[in-house]
Amino acid sequence: MSSLHRWTRDLARWYVGIVLTLALPVTGLAQSDVPPKPVVDLKPGRFNYKTQMEINGRVVPMDLTHTVKSQGSTWVITDSLKFAGYTAVDSGIIEKKTLISRSRTFHDPTTSVDMRFAGRNATGTITTKGQTQPISINIGGVLFADGPSGQDVIAALPLANGYSTEFLNFKYETQQIAQQQLRVLGADSVTVPAGTFDTWKVLIISADGGPGDTAAMWIDKKSRRVVKIASTLLGRNEMIVTAELTK
Repeated sequence: MSSLHRWTRDLARWYVGIVLTLALPVTGLAQSDVPPKPVVDLKPGRFNYKTQMEINGRVVPMDLTHTVKSQGSTWVITDSLKFAGYTAVDSGIIEKKTLISRSRTFHDPTTSVDMRFAGRNATGTITTKGQTQPISINIGGVLFADGPSGQDVIAALPLANGYSTEFLNFKYETQQIAQQQLRVLGADSVTVPAGTFDTWKVLIISADGGPGDTAAMWIDKKSRRVVKIASTLLGRNEMIVTAELTK
């Protein structure tokens, strides 16, 4: 496997599985049973994003499809990422109205994840190259804006100048949770392939103020749709990821 393929595979797992996750030990987090309160519920739809990764001067294009479906008292949100013969699918189920995470599945050619979240507990399995590992941990609170549901849940919050909040995510690869801080940086006009939008620019960083990955989102004020994401990932090499709404 080439270095570029490894980097791109790692990026795919990050993008569809850990869009808003910065790993911190469970013992270093404040418990959170009261997540942020959304002011609107979600809307069903299918959205395509032009996505690319930049690393060491190389650019890797990818296709991302984001789907939101209504299923009884829940929303099913799925990200499908494809590039160079690789496909990864990440799906999450969240409650309607509260938008709290209840389950998560992830599949790519080598990894399968099946997780359930109830109260402060996370249970499930991770299978990698045929080896299955059970998971059962106390996550210290309820999960919010986790995995593929992240962008929709954040867009449903009462975004305004000066708004900020914190919430918990779960990183399945290390079985750790992350306390995230969200801040609205202000209003911004942004142009993407789908058009020009009047947006709120939102920044998501580690709540403890330490170094780590960061993500910025541009959220259309009218539709509450994320129209652009720009992220910096720290790992083997610094990677810059962008995703822009095409339709």
